[in-house]
Amino acid sequence: MTSDPPLAELCRVFGLPAPRSSMRLAHGMMNRNWRMTTGDDREYAVKELRDAQPDQVRSQHALLRRLAGHGIPVVAPVADAAGETVVRLAGVAFTVTPWVDGEHLPGARLDAAACDRLGRLLGRAHAALAAIGPNLPVAAPADPLSRAAAGERIEHYLAAIAARPLPDLVDRVAADDLRWQRELLATEVRPVGEQPEQGWTHGDFHQFNLVWRDGVVVALLDWDRVRRQPPGAELIRACLLHFADADGRLDLARIAAVVRGYRTVRPGDGGLAADLVRRAWWQWFTDFWPLNLRYDDGDTSCDHQFVANERTLRWWTAHRPEVSDALS
Repeated sequence: MTSDPPLAELCRVFGLPAPRSSMRLAHGMMNRNWRMTTGDDREYAVKELRDAQPDQVRSQHALLRRLAGHGIPVVAPVADAAGETVVRLAGVAFTVTPWVDGEHLPGARLDAAACDRLGRLLGRAHAALAAIGPNLPVAAPADPLSRAAAGERIEHYLAAIAARPLPDLVDRVAADDLRWQRELLATEVRPVGEQPEQGWTHGDFHQFNLVWRDGVVVALLDWDRVRRQPPGAELIRACLLHFADADGRLDLARIAAVVRGYRTVRPGDGGLAADLVRRAWWQWFTDFWPLNLRYDDGDTSCDHQFVANERTLRWWTAHRPEVSDALS
Protein backbone atom coordinates (compact mmCIF):
# COMPACT_ATOMS: atom_id res chain seq x y z
CA MET A 1 0.00 0.00 0.00
CA THR A 2 1.48 3.34 -1.04
CA SER A 3 -1.45 5.77 -0.53
CA ASP A 4 -2.44 7.43 2.71
CA PRO A 5 -4.73 5.41 4.99
CA PRO A 6 -8.52 5.90 4.89
CA LEU A 7 -8.50 8.11 7.95
CA ALA A 8 -12.17 9.12 7.74
CA GLU A 9 -13.24 5.48 7.71
CA LEU A 10 -10.84 4.65 10.56
CA CYS A 11 -12.32 7.43 12.67
CA ARG A 12 -15.85 6.25 11.91
CA VAL A 13 -15.03 2.66 12.93
CA PHE A 14 -13.33 3.73 16.16
CA GLY A 15 -16.03 6.24 17.05
CA LEU A 16 -13.76 9.27 16.74
CA PRO A 17 -14.61 12.68 15.28
CA ALA A 18 -13.71 13.11 11.62
CA PRO A 19 -10.03 13.78 10.88
CA ARG A 20 -9.05 17.38 10.37
CA SER A 21 -5.39 16.90 9.39
CA SER A 22 -2.68 14.26 9.25
CA MET A 23 1.06 14.00 8.71
CA ARG A 24 3.13 11.01 7.70
CA LEU A 25 5.93 10.35 10.20
CA ALA A 26 9.47 9.87 8.96
CA HIS A 27 10.43 7.29 11.59
CA GLY A 28 9.54 3.63 11.42
CA MET A 29 11.44 1.27 9.14
CA MET A 30 8.84 -1.49 8.87
CA ASN A 31 5.41 -0.02 9.73
CA ARG A 32 4.14 3.27 8.35
CA ASN A 33 2.83 5.81 10.86
CA TRP A 34 0.81 9.03 10.80
CA ARG A 35 -0.02 11.77 13.28
CA MET A 36 -3.70 12.65 13.00
CA THR A 37 -5.76 15.48 14.47
CA THR A 38 -9.51 15.01 14.75
CA GLY A 39 -12.29 17.57 14.78
CA ASP A 40 -12.23 17.87 18.58
CA ASP A 41 -8.52 18.89 18.47
CA ARG A 42 -7.35 15.59 19.92
CA GLU A 43 -4.35 13.89 18.35
CA TYR A 44 -3.74 10.23 17.57
CA ALA A 45 -1.06 8.00 16.11
CA VAL A 46 -2.18 5.76 13.24
CA LYS A 47 -0.10 2.70 12.41
CA GLU A 48 -0.35 0.57 9.30
CA LEU A 49 0.62 -2.99 10.20
CA ARG A 50 2.95 -4.46 7.60
CA ASP A 51 5.09 -6.96 9.50
CA ALA A 52 2.77 -8.26 12.23
CA GLN A 53 -0.40 -10.32 12.08
CA PRO A 54 -3.58 -8.81 13.59
CA ASP A 55 -3.96 -11.63 16.13
CA GLN A 56 -0.42 -11.02 17.34
CA VAL A 57 -1.16 -7.34 17.74
CA ARG A 58 -4.35 -8.04 19.69
CA SER A 59 -2.35 -10.20 22.11
CA GLN A 60 0.20 -7.41 22.45
CA HIS A 61 -2.56 -4.92 23.20
CA ALA A 62 -3.79 -7.18 26.00
CA LEU A 63 -0.23 -7.26 27.31
CA LEU A 64 -0.10 -3.45 27.31
CA ARG A 65 -3.02 -3.28 29.72
CA ARG A 66 -1.18 -5.60 32.11
CA LEU A 67 2.08 -3.66 31.78
CA ALA A 68 0.27 -0.44 32.65
CA GLY A 69 -0.79 -2.13 35.89
CA HIS A 70 2.91 -2.58 36.69
CA GLY A 71 3.62 1.12 36.19
CA ILE A 72 5.23 0.85 32.75
CA PRO A 73 4.46 3.95 30.62
CA VAL A 74 2.58 2.34 27.75
CA VAL A 75 -0.05 3.84 25.47
CA ALA A 76 -3.26 1.82 25.32
CA PRO A 77 -4.82 1.55 21.83
CA VAL A 78 -8.22 2.93 20.89
CA ALA A 79 -10.94 0.26 20.66
CA ASP A 80 -14.20 0.19 18.73
CA ALA A 81 -17.62 -0.46 20.29
CA ALA A 82 -16.93 -4.21 20.38
CA GLY A 83 -13.53 -3.79 22.02
CA GLU A 84 -11.60 -4.46 18.81
CA THR A 85 -8.25 -2.65 18.58
CA VAL A 86 -7.18 -3.76 15.09
CA VAL A 87 -9.21 -2.75 12.03
CA ARG A 88 -8.71 -4.06 8.52
CA LEU A 89 -9.68 -1.71 5.68
CA ALA A 90 -9.10 -2.48 2.00
CA GLY A 91 -7.00 -5.47 2.99
CA VAL A 92 -4.69 -3.48 5.31
CA ALA A 93 -4.71 -3.61 9.12
CA PHE A 94 -4.49 -0.46 11.23
CA THR A 95 -4.30 0.52 14.89
CA VAL A 96 -4.93 3.91 16.49
CA THR A 97 -3.51 5.16 19.78
CA PRO A 98 -3.67 8.53 21.54
CA TRP A 99 -0.78 10.79 20.58
CA VAL A 100 1.77 11.41 23.35
CA ASP A 101 3.57 14.75 23.26
CA GLY A 102 7.30 14.63 23.75
CA GLU A 103 10.58 14.01 21.97
CA HIS A 104 12.61 11.07 20.73
CA LEU A 105 15.94 12.02 22.29
CA PRO A 106 19.26 10.78 20.91
CA GLY A 107 21.70 9.49 23.48
CA ALA A 108 23.90 12.58 23.16
CA ARG A 109 21.10 14.67 24.70
CA LEU A 110 20.77 12.50 27.80
CA ASP A 111 22.66 13.65 30.88
CA ALA A 112 23.85 11.24 33.58
CA ALA A 113 20.55 11.40 35.48
CA ALA A 114 18.54 10.71 32.33
CA CYS A 115 20.83 7.78 31.46
CA ASP A 116 20.20 6.36 34.92
CA ARG A 117 16.44 6.73 34.43
CA LEU A 118 16.71 5.06 31.04
CA GLY A 119 18.44 2.05 32.55
CA ARG A 120 15.96 1.85 35.40
CA LEU A 121 13.03 1.95 32.96
CA LEU A 122 14.43 -0.95 30.95
CA GLY A 123 15.02 -2.86 34.17
CA ARG A 124 11.45 -2.20 35.31
CA ALA A 125 10.11 -3.30 31.92
CA HIS A 126 12.04 -6.57 32.14
CA ALA A 127 10.87 -7.11 35.73
CA ALA A 128 7.24 -6.46 34.74
CA LEU A 129 7.46 -8.85 31.80
CA ALA A 130 8.99 -11.50 34.05
CA ALA A 131 6.13 -11.09 36.51
CA ILE A 132 3.46 -11.22 33.80
CA GLY A 133 4.92 -14.10 31.78
CA PRO A 134 3.30 -13.09 28.46
CA ASN A 135 1.32 -15.75 26.65
CA LEU A 136 2.67 -14.83 23.23
CA PRO A 137 3.71 -17.20 20.46
CA VAL A 138 7.30 -16.22 19.77
CA ALA A 139 9.97 -18.10 17.87
CA ALA A 140 13.06 -19.22 19.71
CA PRO A 141 16.00 -16.88 19.06
CA ALA A 142 18.17 -18.04 16.20
CA ASP A 143 21.68 -19.17 17.03
CA PRO A 144 24.40 -16.78 15.84
CA LEU A 145 26.23 -17.89 12.72
CA SER A 146 29.19 -20.19 13.04
CA ARG A 147 32.55 -18.99 11.76
CA ALA A 148 32.16 -21.13 8.64
CA ALA A 149 28.64 -19.87 7.94
CA ALA A 150 29.72 -16.25 8.49
CA GLY A 151 32.57 -16.78 6.04
CA GLU A 152 30.15 -18.14 3.45
CA ARG A 153 27.89 -15.10 3.80
CA ILE A 154 30.84 -12.75 3.43
CA GLU A 155 31.92 -14.46 0.20
CA HIS A 156 28.32 -14.47 -1.04
CA TYR A 157 27.99 -10.71 -0.67
CA LEU A 158 31.44 -9.98 -2.09
CA ALA A 159 30.48 -12.02 -5.16
CA ALA A 160 27.18 -10.14 -5.45
CA ILE A 161 29.01 -6.81 -5.31
CA ALA A 162 31.60 -7.94 -7.87
CA ALA A 163 28.79 -8.91 -10.26
CA ARG A 164 27.18 -5.47 -10.19
CA PRO A 165 27.95 -3.56 -13.40
CA LEU A 166 28.06 -0.15 -11.70
CA PRO A 167 28.89 -0.46 -7.97
CA ASP A 168 27.64 2.53 -6.01
CA LEU A 169 28.94 4.09 -2.80
CA VAL A 170 27.16 1.58 -0.55
CA ASP A 171 28.62 -1.29 -2.59
CA ARG A 172 32.12 0.10 -2.13
CA VAL A 173 31.63 0.62 1.61
CA ALA A 174 30.16 -2.87 1.96
CA ALA A 175 33.00 -4.47 0.03
CA ASP A 176 35.60 -2.74 2.18
CA ASP A 177 33.86 -3.78 5.38
CA LEU A 178 33.34 -7.35 4.20
CA ARG A 179 37.01 -7.73 3.35
CA TRP A 180 37.88 -6.38 6.81
CA GLN A 181 35.48 -8.86 8.38
CA ARG A 182 36.91 -11.72 6.33
CA GLU A 183 40.39 -10.91 7.57
CA LEU A 184 39.23 -10.56 11.18
CA LEU A 185 37.16 -13.74 11.00
CA ALA A 186 40.32 -15.81 10.57
CA THR A 187 41.30 -15.03 14.19
CA GLU A 188 37.89 -14.92 15.88
CA VAL A 189 36.09 -17.79 17.60
CA ARG A 190 32.38 -17.83 18.29
CA PRO A 191 31.64 -17.79 22.05
CA VAL A 192 30.75 -21.27 23.28
CA GLY A 193 29.32 -22.71 26.47
CA GLU A 194 25.93 -22.74 28.11
CA GLN A 195 23.49 -20.21 26.72
CA PRO A 196 22.55 -17.37 29.09
CA GLU A 197 19.12 -17.51 30.71
CA GLN A 198 16.31 -16.33 28.44
CA GLY A 199 13.73 -13.80 29.58
CA TRP A 200 10.92 -11.70 28.14
CA THR A 201 12.09 -8.43 26.58
CA HIS A 202 10.63 -5.43 24.74
CA GLY A 203 12.62 -6.45 21.68
CA ASP A 204 13.23 -3.02 20.13
CA PHE A 205 14.31 -0.60 22.86
CA HIS A 206 15.73 2.40 20.99
CA GLN A 207 15.27 6.16 20.91
CA PHE A 208 12.40 6.22 18.40
CA ASN A 209 10.34 3.97 20.66
CA LEU A 210 10.82 6.25 23.68
CA VAL A 211 8.96 9.52 24.21
CA TRP A 212 10.66 11.91 26.63
CA ARG A 213 9.08 14.92 28.29
CA ASP A 214 10.66 17.05 31.03
CA GLY A 215 13.50 14.57 31.50
CA VAL A 216 11.26 11.52 31.93
CA VAL A 217 10.14 8.79 29.52
CA VAL A 218 6.36 9.21 29.31
CA ALA A 219 5.78 6.46 26.73
CA LEU A 220 7.54 3.25 25.73
CA LEU A 221 6.14 2.43 22.30
CA ASP A 222 5.98 -0.44 19.80
CA TRP A 223 5.68 -3.67 21.74
CA ASP A 224 5.25 -5.68 18.54
CA ARG A 225 8.67 -7.30 18.88
CA VAL A 226 8.31 -8.69 22.40
CA ARG A 227 10.40 -11.84 22.51
CA ARG A 228 12.51 -14.11 24.67
CA GLN A 229 16.23 -13.49 24.82
CA PRO A 230 18.78 -12.79 27.56
CA PRO A 231 17.53 -9.50 29.09
CA GLY A 232 21.14 -8.36 29.33
CA ALA A 233 21.42 -8.70 25.55
CA GLU A 234 18.64 -6.14 25.13
CA LEU A 235 20.40 -3.82 27.58
CA ILE A 236 23.59 -4.07 25.49
CA ARG A 237 21.77 -3.46 22.21
CA ALA A 238 19.89 -0.49 23.67
CA CYS A 239 23.18 1.09 24.73
CA LEU A 240 24.77 0.52 21.34
CA LEU A 241 21.82 2.04 19.50
CA HIS A 242 21.57 5.04 21.81
CA PHE A 243 25.21 5.99 22.22
CA ALA A 244 27.01 5.50 18.92
CA ASP A 245 27.87 8.75 17.16
CA ALA A 246 28.03 9.28 13.40
CA ASP A 247 31.56 7.84 13.27
CA GLY A 248 30.64 4.78 15.32
CA ARG A 249 32.33 5.98 18.52
CA LEU A 250 30.50 4.80 21.65
CA ASP A 251 29.90 7.15 24.58
CA LEU A 252 31.16 4.81 27.29
CA ALA A 253 30.41 7.14 30.21
CA ARG A 254 26.74 7.35 29.28
CA ILE A 255 26.60 3.61 28.62
CA ALA A 256 28.01 2.91 32.09
CA ALA A 257 25.37 5.20 33.60
CA VAL A 258 22.57 3.30 31.87
CA VAL A 259 23.98 -0.03 33.03
CA ARG A 260 24.23 1.22 36.61
CA GLY A 261 20.59 2.31 36.50
CA TYR A 262 19.53 -1.04 35.10
CA ARG A 263 21.49 -2.99 37.72
CA THR A 264 19.82 -0.93 40.46
CA VAL A 265 16.55 -2.59 39.45
CA ARG A 266 17.92 -5.94 38.27
CA PRO A 267 21.30 -6.77 39.86
CA GLY A 268 23.37 -9.15 37.75
CA ASP A 269 26.54 -11.18 37.84
CA GLY A 270 29.50 -9.31 36.34
CA GLY A 271 30.97 -12.45 34.78
CA LEU A 272 27.70 -13.23 33.04
CA ALA A 273 27.51 -9.62 31.81
CA ALA A 274 31.02 -9.88 30.33
CA ASP A 275 30.06 -13.13 28.61
CA LEU A 276 26.96 -11.45 27.20
CA VAL A 277 29.10 -8.63 25.82
CA ARG A 278 31.30 -11.16 24.01
CA ARG A 279 28.22 -12.88 22.62
CA ALA A 280 26.72 -9.54 21.61
CA TRP A 281 29.89 -8.61 19.73
CA TRP A 282 29.80 -11.88 17.80
CA GLN A 283 26.10 -11.43 17.05
CA TRP A 284 26.74 -7.91 15.72
CA PHE A 285 29.78 -9.11 13.78
CA THR A 286 27.87 -11.91 12.02
CA ASP A 287 24.47 -10.24 11.56
CA PHE A 288 24.16 -9.30 7.89
CA TRP A 289 20.45 -8.50 7.78
CA PRO A 290 20.75 -5.16 5.90
CA LEU A 291 22.88 -6.91 3.27
CA ASN A 292 20.32 -9.70 3.05
CA LEU A 293 17.76 -7.04 2.13
CA ARG A 294 20.03 -5.22 -0.30
CA TYR A 295 21.61 -8.11 -2.22
CA ASP A 296 19.13 -10.95 -1.79
CA ASP A 297 15.82 -9.04 -1.81
CA GLY A 298 16.72 -5.90 -3.80
CA ASP A 299 15.53 -3.72 -0.90
CA THR A 300 17.83 -0.75 -0.21
CA SER A 301 15.67 0.86 2.52
CA CYS A 302 18.05 -0.21 5.31
CA ASP A 303 21.37 0.62 3.64
CA HIS A 304 21.88 3.45 6.12
CA GLN A 305 21.50 0.98 8.98
CA PHE A 306 24.24 -1.21 7.53
CA VAL A 307 26.63 1.73 7.31
CA ALA A 308 25.87 2.83 10.88
CA ASN A 309 26.20 -0.72 12.25
CA GLU A 310 29.54 -1.25 10.55
CA ARG A 311 30.99 2.00 11.91
CA THR A 312 29.91 0.97 15.39
CA LEU A 313 31.34 -2.53 14.90
CA ARG A 314 34.74 -1.20 13.83
CA TRP A 315 35.01 1.17 16.78
CA TRP A 316 33.76 -1.47 19.20
CA THR A 317 36.26 -4.00 17.85
CA ALA A 318 39.13 -1.57 18.31
CA HIS A 319 38.06 -0.81 21.91
CA ARG A 320 36.66 -4.11 23.13
CA PRO A 321 38.15 -4.03 26.66
CA GLU A 322 36.81 -0.53 27.35
CA VAL A 323 33.38 -1.32 25.90
CA SER A 324 33.19 -4.52 27.92
CA ASP A 325 34.03 -2.61 31.11
CA ALA A 326 31.32 -0.04 30.45
CA LEU A 327 28.67 -2.66 29.63
CA SER A 328 29.63 -5.02 32.44
